[in-house]
Amino acid sequence: MNAISRILLCLSLTTPLLACAGETPEKPHVAVQGYAEVEALPDSAELSLQIVATRDSAADAKADVDRRVAKVLAAARGQNITDDAIRASQIRVAPDYQWEDGTRQLKGQRVEREVVIELADLERYGALVDALVEAGIDQLGNVRFLVSQREALAAQALKAAVADGRERAALLAGELGSKLDKIYSINASATPIQPRADRAVMMMEAKAADAPMLLGKETISARVSLVFTLD
Repeated sequence: MNAISRILLCLSLTTPLLACAGETPEKPHVAVQGYAEVEALPDSAELSLQIVATRDSAADAKADVDRRVAKVLAAARGQNITDDAIRASQIRVAPDYQWEDGTRQLKGQRVEREVVIELADLERYGALVDALVEAGIDQLGNVRFLVSQREALAAQALKAAVADGRERAALLAGELGSKLDKIYSINASATPIQPRADRAVMMMEAKAADAPMLLGKETISARVSLVFTLD
């Protein structure tokens, strides 16, 4: 198993620190840190929609929600989104109370349902939003813009950080008239790309499909601490 493989086996993207070795060696050695960053543009999105209705009876509210959820699903399918990229929650029913003049008034029965749509092609984002609005959504909630290859990018950043650390160690060893021998210990950490919400900046004077969407790059960084023995 090569050094990169050992790092990847030890690395946990959610746990910042790992240890693949013991104490500092007694023989001559060099300890260095390597650092690298990788940038990527989001290439997919996850849209969360709330479909809500309040009526005198739960049955009437549910009928309204069911009708609009069906239109939302049809709108998503019309944008070539497959059913396995759509999640619809269970229907929630609760009394809808509001405070008026210090007293709580029952306004009816509230029924709501959440629909989550995964969009793999960001070029269809505007057209999808337009279709959902026409379908009668009440609220376009959290929109997360995602980088699909997060693990691969983390590995790429980690490899670059190891290369950076090895280069630093070789430079130091050379300046001291020595050569690197074996890797003795590795500590590594990586900061994964976190999905960002509401990163789209859209000019809404026309339809969403006609407006530009500007997404900033996401950055994943990796840092390694390497200890080499010297030959």
